[in-house]
Amino acid sequence: MINDRNGALPLRYPLLLLVFALMQWQTAFSQAGTGVKIGPKDSTYLDSIKTKGYPWRFPIWGAKMQAKGFSVQYPVGAMVNYSVGTQKVSISELSVGIGQIPMTELDFVKFGEVKADLNAVTSRIDLWLLPFLDVYTILGPVWSTTNVEIVDPIQFSTKANFKGYTYGLGTTVAGGYHNIITITDINHTWTDLDKLSDKVKTWMVTPRVGYNFIFPRDRNKSIAVWVGVTGLFIKKGTSGSINVSDVTHNIPEDKLQNIVDEVEGWYQDLTIPQQRVVKEIAQKLLDRIHGNNPDGVVITYSLDKKPQSNWSMVTGAQFQFNKRWQARVEVGYLGGRTSGLLSANYRWRW
Repeated sequence: MINDRNGALPLRYPLLLLVFALMQWQTAFSQAGTGVKIGPKDSTYLDSIKTKGYPWRFPIWGAKMQAKGFSVQYPVGAMVNYSVGTQKVSISELSVGIGQIPMTELDFVKFGEVKADLNAVTSRIDLWLLPFLDVYTILGPVWSTTNVEIVDPIQFSTKANFKGYTYGLGTTVAGGYHNIITITDINHTWTDLDKLSDKVKTWMVTPRVGYNFIFPRDRNKSIAVWVGVTGLFIKKGTSGSINVSDVTHNIPEDKLQNIVDEVEGWYQDLTIPQQRVVKEIAQKLLDRIHGNNPDGVVITYSLDKKPQSNWSMVTGAQFQFNKRWQARVEVGYLGGRTSGLLSANYRWRW
């Protein structure tokens, strides 16, 4: 619902298409370590680990790890993740053009809170190449609702819905000492949205440290808990275009007419190129209201965007039922970001 008190500069729709780009906190990291060191107190289990052999291909050096007394995880996994979250965004360096009028910087547009809400279902296939190095691919659909506030030269807010797919590659480096574990995940994703011409490219880095509690009566069952930080790095510049006939708005006709007639107070303070862009967009929207649908007239735009902070905190836990099944929960917070994750993981030997 738009709350328009003073008339709305009709540039908001292209901005909504871009905020989802900042929601790429991918949730496809690997399990908490690739193996567990069996201590001398578990001599019976330790002897069975060392003597039963390791005839599988992966991880490389898996046989050596097992011979040294490590219970090696199954190397291949299929994971399904469901994630929700909210990301606050900063937008700057807005430029807009229309038709034959070239793009012009609109530095007078001031944003309030810009926020995106995300739902995503991603699948991941991974392989532990080495006992400490996992590689994976991720793929899945995403949905987002984006909320934007503009506070100057006018005040209004709006929301829009988007959908698309995200896919990417990643790696996890894991290590540990006794039951203390470290997990560092790095991935690169591409997100293809239905209303953006270019794919959104995102890097994510998430180092974690935690503790793995092993059940004394079942050494294949454990609970790992961890805390860490997430770094989110997105291609700064974004550009695209949209047909005027696809722009949705509820700007009162008299406000658009005031822009065309050049009687809005703030309009007088704009530079001549800025006035040309704003007036032309207002005129095309008026034409549309009057039944003269401006098919083929395109608004072009570019801007810089970034998360409110590149870094946030994460806290999570994983329950391993056995070597084949694990379940995970993780929450993210701080830095203008909140998120939640639920996932299930099935693993097998190869």
